[in-house]
Amino acid sequence: MKMKNKILGILIALVVMIGVMACQVNAADMSASSTEVKVGDTVTVTLKLDKPTQSIGLDLTYDANSFEYQSVSSDLGDLTVNPNNPGTVKVAGSHATNYATYVTFTFVAKANTDAADFVGSRFFSHEDETLNTSTVTVAVAEPTVEPEPEQPDVEVPDENQPSDVTDTVGGADTDTNVKVDDEGKVITKLPQTGTSIITVAGIVVAVVVAGAIAVRKLRK
Repeated sequence: MKMKNKILGILIALVVMIGVMACQVNAADMSASSTEVKVGDTVTVTLKLDKPTQSIGLDLTYDANSFEYQSVSSDLGDLTVNPNNPGTVKVAGSHATNYATYVTFTFVAKANTDAADFVGSRFFSHEDETLNTSTVTVAVAEPTVEPEPEQPDVEVPDENQPSDVTDTVGGADTDTNVKVDDEGKVITKLPQTGTSIITVAGIVVAVVVAGAIAVRKLRK
């Protein structure tokens, strides 16, 4: 009796396992590379297959006001693509030797929106998979604008305004017309003769005074 019960239990367990295995369904999922992007960013929507297949098809609808379709790719190889209707991309393909495990759609965000849906439909697979996740939502925000750094105010001197700048020589302010040599020293001697400028100035003054005295005598 006990042996019969054990055999019956084993048979029931096998029946349950076979039923569970028969109910298992291969399912594909859709996902987005990001759920929040900025205007100008690229976003990809990928259909990932649970089981590799040699034939596949999918219609993907999207918000054409917020996104612009760019391209589609798959490891199956080249797909037949019909993106002519803005807002819908239809793809289909089959291969004798290659197998598809994914299909990736690429879009560029072009306008801000709180929520834009990418919806998959009319999905088919050679492995009779179902589309488990058929909708993904992406929000688009305005791009961040960095403020420009403030430029310091630069005061431009007026060319018509006389300059009050003076040079300091020996601790005293002197006119900017003072001549200096290559070493920055004030020139006090004539470069041709080496005679002191002060001496030359004294001679000039003496000549002028003597000339004035001579003129006065002649007038008398």
